[in-house]
Amino acid sequence: MTRSDSSTWPSGFPRALHQTLLRRLPPKASSIHLEDLVNALMDALARGALQLNLTPMSPPKELKAMGWPEAHCQALLASGWLEGAASPMVLNGNQLSWRRWHGDMDVVIKELINRSNVVQPTSICTTPSHHPALLDGLNPEQQAAVEAIDNHGVVLLSGGPGTGKTSTIVQMLARAVTLRPGLKIGLAAPTGKAARRLEEAVRKGLETIPSPQRQVLTSLPCSTLHRWLQARPGGFGRHQQHPLMLDLLVIDEMSMVELALMQALLKALPVDSQLVMIGDPDQLPPVGSGAVWHQLQQADIRQHFNHGAIHLHQLYRNRGSLATLSRVLCDQGLSAFWQQLSLLPKSANVEQHQCNLSSMPRFLVRHLQEHSRTLQRFTAELMLELPDDAYTSTMINTNLAVAAESLLDSLEQLMVLCPKRRGFWGVDHVHRALLGQSLEAGVMRWPLGTPVMCCENQAELGLANGDVGLVVGQGDNLRILFRVISEQGGLTTRFIHPARLSTVEPALALTVHKSQGSEADHVILLWPEITAVSATSADGCESPSSFERKLLYTAITRARQRVDLVTAMPSARSDG
Repeated sequence: MTRSDSSTWPSGFPRALHQTLLRRLPPKASSIHLEDLVNALMDALARGALQLNLTPMSPPKELKAMGWPEAHCQALLASGWLEGAASPMVLNGNQLSWRRWHGDMDVVIKELINRSNVVQPTSICTTPSHHPALLDGLNPEQQAAVEAIDNHGVVLLSGGPGTGKTSTIVQMLARAVTLRPGLKIGLAAPTGKAARRLEEAVRKGLETIPSPQRQVLTSLPCSTLHRWLQARPGGFGRHQQHPLMLDLLVIDEMSMVELALMQALLKALPVDSQLVMIGDPDQLPPVGSGAVWHQLQQADIRQHFNHGAIHLHQLYRNRGSLATLSRVLCDQGLSAFWQQLSLLPKSANVEQHQCNLSSMPRFLVRHLQEHSRTLQRFTAELMLELPDDAYTSTMINTNLAVAAESLLDSLEQLMVLCPKRRGFWGVDHVHRALLGQSLEAGVMRWPLGTPVMCCENQAELGLANGDVGLVVGQGDNLRILFRVISEQGGLTTRFIHPARLSTVEPALALTVHKSQGSEADHVILLWPEITAVSATSADGCESPSSFERKLLYTAITRARQRVDLVTAMPSARSDG
């Protein structure tokens, strides 16, 4: 299973790069083993990993030379490509990386460690002991995280679904404004969906904290990192000369943050500003290269953050077999997951279905059609409440809070996920099966209530890449209803004419990558291939099997209540 349906690099690019290295940095001893290493490093970058693990347990695909990894290591050591500051590669233990990205990641990690040691000023009139209520109901790990806000410039809060990360964040924020009144705080996430989930979760969590802190925190601005940094073609509007005016920035879904974005953030965030980063270390790495969050989770790096690095273990949401299988997958690997899945009773909230790979599973079609009818019913009810002037503009905000929110909330009843876009059981296959000829006709011909995804950041509309809305109206009155973060940082619903949207596509099904930052009550996962390879990657290197494990983990943990996992019948399985 690959990260995408086709290589990130143009055909022949790795070979051309190898030939360029041979010309510009002639190795002392050239061999086909070096070409293997170049190809494998480029494949790792395409998966978002900066390192290649030179061990027998993780051989790259399509090796041309024999003797992995001993012969490849010997060729590398003899080549001279590791010698000097101008050498193209770096070998650290058994981990090989390109010097450029290794250096960039090293700089980011060192800066975060340095920032973590910046002691935060505390109001002389307020001490933590005066507010013990803020720690009531928290387990020791959560209490440690809340207390870390007192004197750590950087706090790393990690944990899986249902471990109380959101409630911990809320208490951390309450503690921060208690100790330092007047604090300028911002909330951020890598995508629009994740930012809205963070804003909603914090707003709901504020109901549990004392009134003085709640009043201060109710209007915290929340947006995507790109919007905070004022992303523009060729760079960002926020930087060292025009920094973010924040005392504390909280970033959720850190597993989605790539190296380049983290570099931009550190340039824009003042050194004395506090940074709280939250994420699940077992989720997929970012689409771009450089998984900063996964690197920060390595034991030798985490130790530098001391008590500022906290991992939450205790589960607070009863997710039944979902929680059990998630832990088996993380701790024991793919083979153990499939074995455990096969032993579950029919009453479990995770079930496997085997279907013919060459056709769309009837089970899936039935559920999607039922969900579509629900969306169409809610959409029709909303249209009855729309004012006469709703269609006179290409973009309006709506105050039909109840009807619009009910419609958008119904999107979260069902989520269909695919590991890839193309091929059997890919996202395109699902859309062709459900939309037929109207798929190619474009959004103006899609049925009422069809989920629609925005595929580009459009800050002027309040939209981010990956935002999902719904088709409302027909003909000239067709609009897309989105839930967006307003200019003031709060949530609002907005009707937008399709002509205002740069690129859209149906969202009846999503790739697992696109689903990050989202949740649904029920997840149906199409999984055309089962790889019986157990892999645990604790060293930061993203082997193909480790990537597949994280892909599967990310998919099943999108579900709040139930997962139906559809796999191909043994005789029909293919590489898709």
